[in-house]
Amino acid sequence: MSRRRRSSSSRRSFGRKKRSPESVFWTAFIIILLLIGTGFIAYNFFLGPNRTAALYNSDTTSAQVEPLEAEIPEWVPKEPVTHTNILLLGLDNHGMSDIVMIVSYDMESYVSSLISIKRDTFVPNQTWAKKESGQDHLAWANNRGMGHDNDYHAGARLAAFTVEDLLGIDIHAYASISFEGFVEMIDLIGGVELDVNPDFAQLTSGALPTGLQRLNGQQALTYSRHRQNPRIPEPGSEDQAADRVIRNQRLLKAMLEQVKTLESEEILEIIEDLEDKFYTSMDDWTILELANILYNQGLDDMRAYILPGQGEMVYQERIDNETYYYYLDFTETDLILQELGLK
Repeated sequence: MSRRRRSSSSRRSFGRKKRSPESVFWTAFIIILLLIGTGFIAYNFFLGPNRTAALYNSDTTSAQVEPLEAEIPEWVPKEPVTHTNILLLGLDNHGMSDIVMIVSYDMESYVSSLISIKRDTFVPNQTWAKKESGQDHLAWANNRGMGHDNDYHAGARLAAFTVEDLLGIDIHAYASISFEGFVEMIDLIGGVELDVNPDFAQLTSGALPTGLQRLNGQQALTYSRHRQNPRIPEPGSEDQAADRVIRNQRLLKAMLEQVKTLESEEILEIIEDLEDKFYTSMDDWTILELANILYNQGLDDMRAYILPGQGEMVYQERIDNETYYYYLDFTETDLILQELGLK
């Protein structure tokens, strides 16, 4: 994608010069978009090989089941006390959340953490899926909440309510982005510059140019998602999961570095282009606060957690099929949440 750019002498560079409140707001906003976009990247090593087969085993039945007519519980945002917890959702084409993450930060120290909850997590106390239907995964909450009218905000509110009830913590805001938004976002920011492992040139599908390259959105997705067949080892890595972690860390940093080069006018155009793929309850102040933390703290300082548990294939009578469920270890989960000061 080509864009007209001002000369370097007249260009306003993000993060280097004093900016007006308006430009600060919009540059902050795009960082939030980037953070959510990386959720699609993180999915590949947070979830691992045990992807839920039942979520996609039928294009004509699974994702098209009508929402229940039962009353959907309504999420009411809470006022933060010591921590602010923001739910991030990365949505597939059916409105199910491929990515469920919580960004949490201490309101005094601004120490932040990223908590990932696997999409296959079993939700024991829910009212939006029939028993034995294979739809009581956390991923389905957003889809069920959207209802017949594809109300993405309603879907996010049900997901927020579900996470609160599941973990026993408060969610103070949400933000979600649709699946195709990730690829489009990379293209809109002008691609990302990465040193690509030579082995990526050998892929039978989606081979990448190697060495120092500027990747477009689809290429970045291939780079981030590759896991095996063949394994492409990275320096210092012991297994394919670690390979992906290292690549995704590089990609995330490259994305943030690219955003820093954009002008305010360009960022405004990106926001406008992505408007129909991004949904949030955050007000301007919350966005500014979070963006300031992420921009100044650095990615290496953010603590990252995956809520522990164990996966199991379970037969579901209503659909006459097995579904993969991830059962949280609530004892270990509570210890993590207590350590972070959220409980």
